[in-house]
Amino acid sequence: MAKSIATKAKKEQVNTEDRVMEGVVTAAAWADRNRRLVTLGTVAAVAVLFAGWAYLDYRGKMSERAAVRLDEVRMTSAAGAPSQQIQAELSEFITQFGSTPFAGEARLFLAQLELRANDLDGAIRTLQPAADLSAGTPVAFRAASSIAAAEEMAGRPDEALQWHERIAADAQFEFQRVDALAEQARIHAQEGRLDRSEDLYKQLLVAEETTGQDQASLWAIRLGEIEALRAAGGTFPKAPAAFTPLTTAPEDPAPEGDSPGED
Repeated sequence: MAKSIATKAKKEQVNTEDRVMEGVVTAAAWADRNRRLVTLGTVAAVAVLFAGWAYLDYRGKMSERAAVRLDEVRMTSAAGAPSQQIQAELSEFITQFGSTPFAGEARLFLAQLELRANDLDGAIRTLQPAADLSAGTPVAFRAASSIAAAEEMAGRPDEALQWHERIAADAQFEFQRVDALAEQARIHAQEGRLDRSEDLYKQLLVAEETTGQDQASLWAIRLGEIEALRAAGGTFPKAPAAFTPLTTAPEDPAPEGDSPGED
């Protein structure tokens, strides 16, 4: 019985080896018959690999050039160049390096200059490509928050609310969501929608108490103000939207002859 099992195992091993060798021989014969096709396939595979490497190398060098160029623009601005010149250089930068990670920073910089010139719609157009919240980058959330502020400054509170709602929905961090909810509550109150504002301040109060942050007392005060206004039938005073600087940039230089210390 043992001899039968051993003989069977030996036959199975021989059969397996034969099948492997048969496969190798068949593959070799096919490659020999289709030598040209195999050669072309190998060349194509090498070409694809080289193209991928070349593309990655190109993107890397493009990003390096973008970083250097953006630093040059910043230094030019810090040296006191006119705002119009810096805007033109940033627009050219975005056209040339729009596919690099530095394009968002350039858009934030350009939008700040446009806001200083009271070009609110221009700043919004500049920021929109950088405000892709699905990317989850800090630049995207800064751009979205800045668009919301610009929309409110332009007298379009409902558009501002939509951006704050998007930020709250796509927030990567709790502080982003809390800030967006607070802005929504403030705008709703200013627009006379005190019930909606009250609901949002209640959400904020619960969130702050749960996370142990110290802003809970602030939301409690705001909630108390809204409840008092609702009881008295009053309205919430409107205030201009607060705008946080988008990026560090020097103030426009003073006109000649107005420098400090001159008589």
